[in-house]
Amino acid sequence: MSSVRNRSSNLGFSFLNSSCLSLLALSLLTAPLKALEAKTPDFENITIELNDAADVTQTFQEVGRGEMDWLWFSLYKARLMTVNGRYQQGQYPLLLDIEYYRDIESEDLLEATKDQWQHLKFAEKDIQRWLSLLTATWPDVKQGDHLSFKVMDGQTSQFFFNHQSLDIIHDANFAEAFLAIWLSKDTSRPNLRAQLLGEKPCDC
Repeated sequence: MSSVRNRSSNLGFSFLNSSCLSLLALSLLTAPLKALEAKTPDFENITIELNDAADVTQTFQEVGRGEMDWLWFSLYKARLMTVNGRYQQGQYPLLLDIEYYRDIESEDLLEATKDQWQHLKFAEKDIQRWLSLLTATWPDVKQGDHLSFKVMDGQTSQFFFNHQSLDIIHDANFAEAFLAIWLSKDTSRPNLRAQLLGEKPCDC
């Protein structure tokens, strides 16, 4: 009788051992899955960051491109882009992308922009208002950096630095005034204007 009980105890112990081993194996298999589930939000965040850094020019087609030269230096390459690759004044969205060939401090960019607006005879009070917007927005640029200007409509525009979005500008006249530096018939750089409008080629 005792041998029967011993045999039953052994069977029960074997069963418990088998069950424990099965549970242990199952936990080892599911642990990595739980770890992956826990990391899912991190993967989503990475995807969002990559989307934010997407090339702002990718939904546009080039109208024309040209280089800005000063004395014997090339300062930057500019590209004018629209949705269909054709430019018509007042039609948006539109993108002006500038790739810098040299390091330039934001103060120098602001001073050059001011000079161009004064050349185009904009009102001084408007120039000061626009410069205050740019002072709060523009960084220093280094060789290879991109500063892009996207106009969504006649009253809304936005700068991008290396395809990262900067502040949105809500000003009914700012976008037209900024584009006028390159696209106005009275621009100080008529050759660059012709290149941007696709009227003259540029080997750049």
